[in-house]
Amino acid sequence: MAGLRDMSEHAGTSDVLLTPLTGPARRKWERLARQEAEGWVFVLTEDEATVLAVDEASEAGHRDPAAAVVYPELHSRLVSWWLVHAWRSADLLADTLDSLTRWRIASGAVTARAVIEEAGALVQEHRAVVEGWEVGKAAAEGSVERPALVREALDPVLLKAGFGSRMENSHADLQATNVLTLVKKLTRETGEDRFPKWYDLLSDAAHPAFGARIAYATPGFRHESKAVMVRSYARSPMSLTDGGSAQYLEPTVALAVADSLIAAGTHIVDLLDDSLAVVDDFGLTTSAATLTRRTYWRAFHPTRGNRACPCGRGKWSACGHRWGAAGPGRT
Repeated sequence: MAGLRDMSEHAGTSDVLLTPLTGPARRKWERLARQEAEGWVFVLTEDEATVLAVDEASEAGHRDPAAAVVYPELHSRLVSWWLVHAWRSADLLADTLDSLTRWRIASGAVTARAVIEEAGALVQEHRAVVEGWEVGKAAAEGSVERPALVREALDPVLLKAGFGSRMENSHADLQATNVLTLVKKLTRETGEDRFPKWYDLLSDAAHPAFGARIAYATPGFRHESKAVMVRSYARSPMSLTDGGSAQYLEPTVALAVADSLIAAGTHIVDLLDDSLAVVDDFGLTTSAATLTRRTYWRAFHPTRGNRACPCGRGKWSACGHRWGAAGPGRT
């Protein structure tokens, strides 16, 4: 986790989102584009009714307008997608560990529950990004056709990842995936069948319910007649002692926090590494950063031969940042 925080802690970026324009909106853009020296490039649909345009294109972008419209936009959005997951993951993992260390089980249950949700969301979105880029990277050469296919494969994925919501007024086409579905996907991905049980208990502990009531309690001790049950409560871990030895009493919620943190946290860190490889592969295969005058994080330029690859994963010749080559990232 330290490596993840070191890489992302001081990073910053910006992304670009393009809106297809038709009718009056398109005509307004045409007027403004003629008036302003902003380096616009654009592409039209086959019927020429819709325009997709971007400003701040580089010289290379003006020579390849369709690529300049599509690739920097998508790459900047992939970068911000990854960074948000990295920041959120690093914060949640650190806060959960801190809560355990300080024996703040109530807050630990809340963040551990969020860690499981974050892991499930990353599993789903990573798979969608990998599958979309596999389609795009295999696209046949074509100055307009290839960028169009790449955008068709990845834009819907990034729209849902960036704008999906469960809020009351959220768009019907951009509904965030139900968290229980994410937990199921995480369980299938990892093979760890305790995730649903952990999530169930942590959800109860995160609300004013039974799970929260037992967060600072021992298991119940019943009289053999079953007429009486005694439960002890304390701010710190408890144990039974006979004067010579002590037996710690199982802190049910705390164990769920710790176990889920280890399982989900390990998978998150591994998956973020895989996801960043995909983000870099997109940027270097498409030469996205060379097509725009904008700057953003991971805006690497391709190199050649046996030089070290900007992605940091070996020599350029061995990293496979070329159209038609297999992409990184497990699915």
